[in-house]
Amino acid sequence: MVGLEDSIRSLLIPSDEPKYVLECLLLPSKDNVQDKDETKDPSSLQHQRIVAVIVHKEQSNGWEEGSVFVLKRKLFSSSTSNELEIHRMFPVYGDFTITMAQLPQDFHNSHSANFPRSRFKVTINPGQSLVGNEPLDLVTDDVSALKNVLAECRRLKELSEIAPEVNSPTQTYSWLAPYTTNNNNNIFIPPLFTVFTVPSSFPDLRNLNQSLYSRLSSASTGTPGDESNDIVLIRDEWAHSRARNQCRRGRVRLEYDFPVFVRPQYLWMFSLRLGTFNVNGKMPTQDLAAWLRGGTPNARTERSLEHGLLPAVKGISPLSLGEVVKDPFDARHNGESTASLVSSSESSTTRASVPDIPIPLESPEVPLLSISENSDSTQSDPNPDILVLGFEELDLSTEALLYSTSSAREDAWTLAVFAALGEKAEMYEKLASKQLVGMLIMVIVKKSLRTCFSDIMTSSVGAGILGLMGNKGGTAIRLAFTPPASGLENLDTAFNNSATSEQDYHGVETPGPTVFTFVVSHLAAFDEMVTKRNADFHELSKRLVFDSSGGLTVSQSLVSVPEKFGVFETDILFWMVSPPDLNYRINLPDTDVRTVLSSKSWKNRLEVLTHFDQLRTAIREKKAFEIFHEHDIHHLPTYRFSGGVVADTLGYDVKRKPAWTDRILYAFSPLTARVTQSSYSGHGEITMSDHRPISANFNVDVDIFDKDQLHATAANLFRQVQGMEDLQERAKTKLSQTSIDMYDIYYKRKKTAGFTFQNYGKVPLSFRFLPVGMYGELFPAWLSVSHTTGLLLPNERIEITLTAYVDNMIASRLNLGPRDLNCTLIIHTLMGKDHFVAINAKYQYTCFANKLSRLTRLPGPIRSIKSHNDLLTERKAINAPREIMRLVNWLMTCAHPTDDLFTVEADSDIVDDIREYLDTGNEFPYSQDTRERSIPIAFGGALMELLKSLPEYIVPKELHGRCVAAADRDEAFEILDAFPPETVNVWISITAFLHYIVQSSPLRAETIGMFVSAVVKYMLQNNFRLAATFAPIFFGFLRTDLPSSTDTTPSAITPLGYQKFIMYFIQ
Repeated sequence: MVGLEDSIRSLLIPSDEPKYVLECLLLPSKDNVQDKDETKDPSSLQHQRIVAVIVHKEQSNGWEEGSVFVLKRKLFSSSTSNELEIHRMFPVYGDFTITMAQLPQDFHNSHSANFPRSRFKVTINPGQSLVGNEPLDLVTDDVSALKNVLAECRRLKELSEIAPEVNSPTQTYSWLAPYTTNNNNNIFIPPLFTVFTVPSSFPDLRNLNQSLYSRLSSASTGTPGDESNDIVLIRDEWAHSRARNQCRRGRVRLEYDFPVFVRPQYLWMFSLRLGTFNVNGKMPTQDLAAWLRGGTPNARTERSLEHGLLPAVKGISPLSLGEVVKDPFDARHNGESTASLVSSSESSTTRASVPDIPIPLESPEVPLLSISENSDSTQSDPNPDILVLGFEELDLSTEALLYSTSSAREDAWTLAVFAALGEKAEMYEKLASKQLVGMLIMVIVKKSLRTCFSDIMTSSVGAGILGLMGNKGGTAIRLAFTPPASGLENLDTAFNNSATSEQDYHGVETPGPTVFTFVVSHLAAFDEMVTKRNADFHELSKRLVFDSSGGLTVSQSLVSVPEKFGVFETDILFWMVSPPDLNYRINLPDTDVRTVLSSKSWKNRLEVLTHFDQLRTAIREKKAFEIFHEHDIHHLPTYRFSGGVVADTLGYDVKRKPAWTDRILYAFSPLTARVTQSSYSGHGEITMSDHRPISANFNVDVDIFDKDQLHATAANLFRQVQGMEDLQERAKTKLSQTSIDMYDIYYKRKKTAGFTFQNYGKVPLSFRFLPVGMYGELFPAWLSVSHTTGLLLPNERIEITLTAYVDNMIASRLNLGPRDLNCTLIIHTLMGKDHFVAINAKYQYTCFANKLSRLTRLPGPIRSIKSHNDLLTERKAINAPREIMRLVNWLMTCAHPTDDLFTVEADSDIVDDIREYLDTGNEFPYSQDTRERSIPIAFGGALMELLKSLPEYIVPKELHGRCVAAADRDEAFEILDAFPPETVNVWISITAFLHYIVQSSPLRAETIGMFVSAVVKYMLQNNFRLAATFAPIFFGFLRTDLPSSTDTTPSAITPLGYQKFIMYFIQ
């Protein structure tokens, strides 16, 4: 054996090491037996094989990758010779498996007796379906060496699946390339980024939602980075993206509402509804139909917000859920728990008086294919094809705290769910479920679609006391969805009906799956535990792991290499799909939350409250759930309600601050799927718990592709660029132009230009943009580029688009600099030379995004200044910015003011024109006598936009506490003495105008005959409305571009306190 290892080492490069060696014989089969005489002596030289586990170790970081080499003795060698050659290679990654099995009895009867009965069959399966890379069957009697080989392969497989945050390099296996120089077609090298092309292996969504450029090494002009590794990363991304785009035959839309035609000739209707409910330990006592089957959530929400109340709920007896024919899960085999990995059900029927919900449908102009069998493709089915439901605090008993395995509560809620489905219940069955103490997630699908789902796995972890107990933690389900064969047959019809299509066959022989992952979690409670909640999320992200060996027998798991998947290794991820009582709260005082919710003066009350929502803050500050999306919240907080006398006017418990503790978030791979949310609703009709359930409907587009074709295409693309790092210096490139003039650049006006970058050489090349200095900006802040990296094959070209756009933050810097925005872009060919593109542009100054102190020093319109030396000295500065005064004066002299000034959206085109007149100093072309209401509204909008654009707090941050503490009008006016002079004048001008609005309201001229109390009430309401509108403008508490206070306690910011301070000046 030592001689064999030495011979193997002689074939390897120094960084590669043989760990274990196993001597085998080629197992005769129909595929490798050409002559019956060959089986007479199976131990002959031509049947001998040497299996070696080779480990490659990166010298820079110690990272390991492995491959199984199968070697054979060279032709004409003696049986004692150790002259070897590589016959096959099997990289240990993805679907790779190596298994052992006892040789069957009939094998010895039909084959040579020279195979001892103590020998074992060894099968090496590469997990690839390409020709020349088929599984290999061997036989051996060295059990000890075989165990070592199996154990090492298992270790290497687990290493290949470790999440990227451990700083492992991309799994390229490019170190195998030198061993293919003998042109042996049996030696197969996987395409780079193989994890993308193998259907059962997935990259981490957190990486996919980062730009490729951010993953490249640091480099600048004259300071190259790790260009070899950069080429690998760019090549991987290119091969994966191009292969997927080339093999995509269309998209399936999983949709709840009505069809939206993305690529209609390849489109199926498919409904997806998710719901979450924290039941607070209660058993089902109400009909859940509104939650499960929806209705008109938008109309319900609008009514709720209009009256400030959640809709009233009609009590329903637990005995009136409908005529239950039978429990759909009574038929489970041998008393199997419904909490098992996959729970199947027999046909069941329940009755409930829940009407079907009509959904509008536009007539399709092209074939629209339904994913469900026997569905009318001309109508939208209101019955969802998939229901994913989650429950929290299912069991609050002390006995259940340590991972209770009882399924009694799951069975009860499952029965309630099917009862709520009414007469439609017989269409469904439960596909899978998973319970961890009080957390339960279940997936219910239409029976006609059951065969579309496979590879169902579950996972759960506790994060409660000691980090283990199940009162906190998460539970999850992972499943693969493959379009049904009936749908693919209908796809042929779509091709044939296309007037321009010359292809009459969809070409999808082996449809590839799309993987969905659903997670329910319950994190640390109480307002002050936000840091712990963020930490719990990251801990769950690491510990929630799906293991494919969960469904294997003990003997199978010992001889195969199981696959493990992290929660982010998926195409689409829904987090908190069952009531994910994240327990994230609102960082505002309790009084502020309740008053803003019930007050009519805060028109944007939900926007104000959600800005201070701890979950939204964590996402915004990238402390947790960074890559996730959430629909805008248009429903009232779902927690905490009280059924007793200790409730406020909205029904919330007076001892616990209202909050949106129940949420649904989602993330997805931008290449393999598209997800948009069509609704997000709370269901106040269901009152059995102190939480209210929520639901969400999603439109999901998933690819239709042939997985074998995808793999073959990716492999072919990789072969086209294999070894390109050694050929870069011979690359030849050409720019269509080396100088681009973008002319005038204006505030908030997008402008584009572009150029072509061409590879006219005979070898592929990769490129990236470089900054001038190591710590410099890649591009000026006002400029963005469509492609920061790329790969070009010979004779390919790429159109690179440049986009100039100046927002508030950028304008605040450009206003202080020179007009000329000239810069140079550097395109670097990796392992090659640099190319330069000169950009010329001229910035047009704007009065927006300037500090008030600077505006008061302008000698005239901002466009008239030639340089910053033209500014007035501080002693000669004017009292208040003339731009603000021009807007206020026009509004003050408007002959026909409108009551909805500052409350309705202004015409953006008119606002842009007004801003241009302010910048140039030209007279407004709008008469103060105009009766066109859009004009004064636009002036009001321009004033608000100007104030919002200021790169500073109008009221200095250090004075916010004093403003809130002001006890009366006199004290409020005294605080103005601490304001900067320019701020005092702006404050007085605007608040005086707001006071004028209230006093001169059109209603006052029509109050003859009205009660004085009604007039006073109207004026107070108008005062409160205006104060609430300007509170976030004056105090900047909704802005994310200004430095925030280090004090994050709920009492640090109080919208009501700011509103009260403004009221002292305008009432």
